[in-house]
Amino acid sequence: MSWQKIMEHLETLPSAQKNIASYMLSNKEKSIFMTAAELGYNAGSSEASAIRLASTLGYANFPDFIKSLQLEAQSQLSTIGRLQLHKLLPDEGSYVAGVIARDLELAKYYLKANGDNDKALKLLAAEICEAGAVYLIGLRSIRCLVQYMEYYLSWFFPKIFIPSYENLGNYLTAAPKNSLTLGISFPRYTRQTVECIAFAKSNGFKTAAITDSMNSPLAREADMAVVAPCSHIAHIDSLLIPTGLINALLIQVAEYMGPTALRRLGELEEIWEKRDIYC
Repeated sequence: MSWQKIMEHLETLPSAQKNIASYMLSNKEKSIFMTAAELGYNAGSSEASAIRLASTLGYANFPDFIKSLQLEAQSQLSTIGRLQLHKLLPDEGSYVAGVIARDLELAKYYLKANGDNDKALKLLAAEICEAGAVYLIGLRSIRCLVQYMEYYLSWFFPKIFIPSYENLGNYLTAAPKNSLTLGISFPRYTRQTVECIAFAKSNGFKTAAITDSMNSPLAREADMAVVAPCSHIAHIDSLLIPTGLINALLIQVAEYMGPTALRRLGELEEIWEKRDIYC
């Protein structure tokens, strides 16, 4: 986390960089929209010191440093704060292209920082394939993701369920002992999703999480987790990157199943043709 990096390095920074870091910590909302020159001036330091601060903290350049702070701020604000922050962002041409570009920028940071997510993804795919039943928990805006997963997993497995917060206990009472409960949540995390995973784990079931960080409350409750960022565009939770992660997981499930997946897809194609499903 960018602000945490600043705080961790604060006491060891050279005095000029420390002045800028201290100013930023005291003026978080304003400083993330300043240029290096503006930061240097307002902190009583220099533009060069602001650029060197970004390098000291491990960023390739000053714009990458500021962008990371902006993205972090979006995940921590209320919906009202997110909308207000969005209005402060500079107009960069096409409105539609600008909205999509913000997601793509976050994806770029994710790909740089999380190249080793494959192992966890393959492990989760194996657990899904070997589970007696899979219970998918995703509430509020994330519900569309669990419905998406349920649709494609149901092509291969007969016991894929989307229980509600209220009736998860009913499902788990009759669940096979080797069942998997998978929760999905991103900032601001839905408390009930975290509680569902904790409840399933306390009753002896395997649990997994799809979330934005191994330090998220959902990942801390689960036995395993795969991570991807969820960007926040104005007041909206943008699910472009989490959907990409789930796509990779669904493909890995089919890879794990091998010839069985191919056979099942062939059977489905026959059913769709007989029922004249597609144009």
